[in-house]
Amino acid sequence: MAESMVDAFSFESSGARDENACAVVTRLFGQTLTHYLVTKKHKDDPLLIQITFQSCFVQILEFVICSWTLSGDDASGIFTSTYERIRRGEAQAISGRWRALTSAYAHNNYEESQVIAAVTPHLVGRLSSIMLVAGCSAAPDVLHASVEKKLSDRIVLLFKLATQLNKIVMEEITSADLKPSTVPGGFAYSAEEMEDAYVDGDPATGGVRVLCTTDLGLSRITRLATSGDKQWDIKLLLKPKVALETVVNSMDE
Repeated sequence: MAESMVDAFSFESSGARDENACAVVTRLFGQTLTHYLVTKKHKDDPLLIQITFQSCFVQILEFVICSWTLSGDDASGIFTSTYERIRRGEAQAISGRWRALTSAYAHNNYEESQVIAAVTPHLVGRLSSIMLVAGCSAAPDVLHASVEKKLSDRIVLLFKLATQLNKIVMEEITSADLKPSTVPGGFAYSAEEMEDAYVDGDPATGGVRVLCTTDLGLSRITRLATSGDKQWDIKLLLKPKVALETVVNSMDE
């Protein structure tokens, strides 16, 4: 996906970058990843752009899977804070049932096609910003239109899969809470908690830091009791996959 986008445009190896795009990418992925996007050459090796695209999709997937309303409005924040209080005060069966019912009725207020139409421009804008920060010389509006044309079908498919997972996580499973698992950039790598998606040779050792998450993991949280020392059971069912800062070592500057 990133390779097809890179082949369609020319890239500058140096020079000024779009300030708005840099601000967006820094807010989403942090200064380290933004720095590498700016300083590395991507025309012959679009791996870093691909990694950032994957991390962008991870962020959107996590939002959709955990969303109460699929709209990002104030109601979703109210439901989230209310549910956290219920989880801390009630048994798992009660909090899980409340979650399932609230999510089911809240989602009835929105048509899937309307939500897709609202989310797509935001995702396309983020992908375009990544390209601009990486040195794409196209005008922002031209790039935005090209990204939307090339990726809109994939975005729709991805969103539909995410909404199916949302229904499973939010409504169908009440005996535990299932949560997507990610690792913020800058965290130290731990083989027990994550998986290196780009390992080449020996596994990473201590001290190596995460660049970004490329694949969602999954955690299960179960309320065992409302009091006492053993109230929660937390298990990592699937490790998130990450790209480490060392992945850029072989890239040209």
